[in-house]
Amino acid sequence: MAPKYTDLELAINTIVTQFHEASANDGPTLTVEEFQGMLSKELPTVTPKDQEGLNQMLKEMDVEGQEVTFENFWKLVNSLATTQCGLLQKDKSVKCACLLL
Repeated sequence: MAPKYTDLELAINTIVTQFHEASANDGPTLTVEEFQGMLSKELPTVTPKDQEGLNQMLKEMDVEGQEVTFENFWKLVNSLATTQCGLLQKDKSVKCACLLL
């Protein structure tokens, strides 16, 4: 009998899987183009609309050169989670006392 995974475990698996599936050569990094394609497909509401926006996002993720590591991507995930936490704190019906740094 296969183990039943929690929603959180499944979410983490999805994040890791989607990152690696975006690589055309199954490598440990994504090209900027592969990264942009993954964003467009998986995170369309945060996908930059122009090259300037993409460049700013890559800078905030500490991407050097033309390769995006999972560590770089995780910085984006952290930023999105921090934003979500802030939104939850503003919603008076949700009790969120988390503080993400």
